[in-house]
Amino acid sequence: MIQAPLHLKSATIEQQWQLRTIFRSGAELTQWGGEGFRYPLQRLQFLQHLHLPDTEAYVLVNQQDQVVAFGQICNRFAKIHLARLLVLPSFRRQGISQQLIAALISRGLRQWPEREASLFVFLDNTAAIRSYQRLGFKPATQPSAPRTDLYFMTLDHLQCEKLAATAAPFISGNSVCQFG
Repeated sequence: MIQAPLHLKSATIEQQWQLRTIFRSGAELTQWGGEGFRYPLQRLQFLQHLHLPDTEAYVLVNQQDQVVAFGQICNRFAKIHLARLLVLPSFRRQGISQQLIAALISRGLRQWPEREASLFVFLDNTAAIRSYQRLGFKPATQPSAPRTDLYFMTLDHLQCEKLAATAAPFISGNSVCQFG
């Protein structure tokens, strides 16, 4: 697990655009962002797809203000819906995904205090599925037209509160979250 403090911040346009360097193919981009993204990436199109209504983008940064992870919270399905979760490759296998999800859920509970959380994940993304299951997410019935290539997973409200509590001591009123 990473030892240096991490901070959750609202993602800037430039930080979001920098994410493009991670994706080497259209398949990688679709696996992360869903349908609608086109490869090779064009700035305006990429940023428009990231800026959906009722969606907030965040980055987790280290002490050098280097982005280590990205994620979004959305007002969808009457849940705190998590989307486009990503730990940058050089920071994987350090427990950062749990810190990112805890911080995002904590932010979401500030806006929607009684909600549970949800997310979609491709069935072939077994590493992500295992990570979400370790946090307590469970497969659930898809809220819209079912897709056979995706799991819809939810985390009940009590589990959201427990997970958010691991982030709560580090959250201040200015949208910054510190881990360490």
